[in-house]
Amino acid sequence: MPHPGPILIVDDEASIRKSLEGVLSDEGYSCALASDGADALSRLESLRPSLVILDIWMPGMDGIETLRRMKAAQPETPVIMMSGHATISTAIKATKVGASDFIEKPLEIDVVLNAIRRVLGTQDAVPDSAGRELAGPIDLRSAGGMPELQPLVFRNQTMPGTLIPQRTLARSAVLYGQGLHSGRKSGLIFEPLGPDSGIHFVGVSDNRAVPAHLDFVESTGYATTIRLGTTHVATIEHVMSALNAYGISNLLIKCNGEVPVLDGSSVEFCSLFEDVGFENQIGDWRGILVKEPVRVDAGKASIRLEPCDAFEIDYTLEYPAPVGRQRFVFRLDDPATYRKEIAPARTFGFARDIGQLQRQGLALGGRFDNFVLFGEDGPINDALRFPDEPVRHKIMDMIGDLYLLGRRLQARVVAHMTGHSQNIAVLKKVRELL
Repeated sequence: MPHPGPILIVDDEASIRKSLEGVLSDEGYSCALASDGADALSRLESLRPSLVILDIWMPGMDGIETLRRMKAAQPETPVIMMSGHATISTAIKATKVGASDFIEKPLEIDVVLNAIRRVLGTQDAVPDSAGRELAGPIDLRSAGGMPELQPLVFRNQTMPGTLIPQRTLARSAVLYGQGLHSGRKSGLIFEPLGPDSGIHFVGVSDNRAVPAHLDFVESTGYATTIRLGTTHVATIEHVMSALNAYGISNLLIKCNGEVPVLDGSSVEFCSLFEDVGFENQIGDWRGILVKEPVRVDAGKASIRLEPCDAFEIDYTLEYPAPVGRQRFVFRLDDPATYRKEIAPARTFGFARDIGQLQRQGLALGGRFDNFVLFGEDGPINDALRFPDEPVRHKIMDMIGDLYLLGRRLQARVVAHMTGHSQNIAVLKKVRELL
């Protein structure tokens, strides 16, 4: 039956807005639509909705921050959160900020309608289906609404190399996916930052941002993880690689704890950055000019930095057949070459190792469409994008790891069988020279 006040549907995907509107209209509900949090907030007072259905992962103002502001403006208006890329902790956070319910995408009509009927039947806080008690609004953000940043990169730019324009994205953007090692649905919200800010990661509507910097590297086992207090982000190397390639110096990245693996490469980050566009900014930002050799040896693995006028990587890997010995040399001169030669190269692994990795709680999100799986005779799940795709992927990882001083290296890197641990170790030696 019809009821007073429209249901406000807030989602950045037009198809979801229209689908929900169609379903709810058939059930006798009137609807209003908003494409983002700012639009929803601007219409809140005039609409006086009976209910808001709000997506979490949106560009600009994410759903939890929108929820917080809605509850401050109209605490009596119930809000149902929805997301296909949220962890249980995100759902709990939403209820603590004041959400009445939480539903997962892809949306099931019966689940949506039952949630609406349940919420409109009572506006009192009650336990949800998992036994969690719905609490009143709490402020999870800093007083200024922006997480506190640590612009370590711009405090002391010693060993100055080439002057590069500071750069951020032209606008906010969202990317969805799944964590390779955690197996959890995840997503990223990219937010532009002003000059002299640096690159930071933060949880959704959290107020403690961790700089993408060597000082905060927590672990390098199978992926690079950074941490500051309770804020930690795993598998950052692919997105950091693309950020390095496109020369992005200032950016806030909201994440659920692990950067989504996407297709196992960095090509989707490249596509997103090019679609969104860039904004060059005023302010000194220089590469790190390596003036003397720096070397790290670890058994069969070795990495050496030599003076060079650009950033060049000469990488050799040697595995048993079917991978064998592969060598590739790549000079990072422009994003277009990176996107063509390096970005499409995917994470790879061996069938014989998957069981052991998963017993260690790793590779839980590995599927046949997000990494290359080698059997005894070659890749068993997909054709290679390059005959030497594994070595190109190693270079992609290295470009990301070696960006964790926030400045592009000017050095020739000669590496043999290295991984994240050696990449970070040699970067620590560079830091000692700064």
